[in-house]
Amino acid sequence: MSEHEPSSVFRTVTHTSLLNGLKDPGNRSVWQDFVARYRPMIVKFAQRRGLSEEDAQDAAQQTLIAFCGAYQQGKYERQQGRLRFWLFGIARNQIRNARKRDRHREVQAVEDSGATAFFDRLPDEADMEQQWEEEWQQAVLRQCLEEIRREFDPRSLEAFERFAWKGQPAQEVARQLGMTPNAVFIAKHRIMKRIKELLPVMEDIF
Repeated sequence: MSEHEPSSVFRTVTHTSLLNGLKDPGNRSVWQDFVARYRPMIVKFAQRRGLSEEDAQDAAQQTLIAFCGAYQQGKYERQQGRLRFWLFGIARNQIRNARKRDRHREVQAVEDSGATAFFDRLPDEADMEQQWEEEWQQAVLRQCLEEIRREFDPRSLEAFERFAWKGQPAQEVARQLGMTPNAVFIAKHRIMKRIKELLPVMEDIF
């Protein structure tokens, strides 16, 4: 396999059969792939919007179920808008519904106790789209890194993580991993180059 050729796993990940497969209600494998791809980012987004872990998991599940149902009914066409915007709209509604339920419970508790701190903790709705975009970009980057892990040897990946992400000096990383400093720089360059190549591809499939 050449340096720029996608692996067989990557070709599977990017295949448009994921959405096509959702049209079949009995295709459990595609549903599981769909959930694995999008649920983690929706959970993180819901938690940033103030939901508990349990409520965030539930909101994410309901978001994906609602999307799948709408898709099977022909209500979603990719040419009408990117998937990210459809999921955002559904996730936003699910999160708001969950927060309304929480608000009702906590407001009742506030009225019973006379406390006011609850109202100070309500998240600001103005940055909702920005937070969604941030979580989406993080999900795209994580998908890139999954592919990177299949293409590069573990020591190069470890050098990249320590040097590029954690900011450790190249000499220290080289000593720890039994590499030369130049090899650390080369690992960073090659992996960063590959990430830049993968990002637009992952953006397209997401």
